[in-house]
Amino acid sequence: MAPTQDLSAWYEAESPAVRHYLLGLSRNSEVAEDLTQETFVQALVSLRGYRGGDPQAYLIGIARRVYAGHARRAQREHVAEERSGIAPPTQGMEAFTQGEAILPNLPPEDRLLVVARGVWSMPFAEIATELGRTENWARVRYFRLIARLRGELAEEGGQGVRAEDGLRSR
Repeated sequence: MAPTQDLSAWYEAESPAVRHYLLGLSRNSEVAEDLTQETFVQALVSLRGYRGGDPQAYLIGIARRVYAGHARRAQREHVAEERSGIAPPTQGMEAFTQGEAILPNLPPEDRLLVVARGVWSMPFAEIATELGRTENWARVRYFRLIARLRGELAEEGGQGVRAEDGLRSR
């Protein structure tokens, strides 16, 4: 079925193959579903450039670029979190207990932001929606809070700020 015909029928016909391809790349069914939808959005945006041929090949090419963009974003977020000084979950129980003592002193919005991102690994976009803020606000606020909390842990005795405890200074 060509993409210039009924869009919902096109999606129904081609989405299983695209989803299967993306599932093979991502190894995560939720990510594959999200990227499948993003692939079709990108396909519709670039429909003018479609020159005919196999629609599935057209979609797989777009899916490959969509997945590459997703992988780059995930890598950037991972690097940013490493630089923020957040302790990996398997390290620094002492730092965790110190941090647990500081969290109740935070305002509710900040506490929710730190827990949602740091513990639940929620995307910033979802956190921002829950808090009625912008995604940029959530990102900036989160990294500033982490820097402030790292400083407070350092002032409380210094034991929670050593690299072997999972907290790194910049």
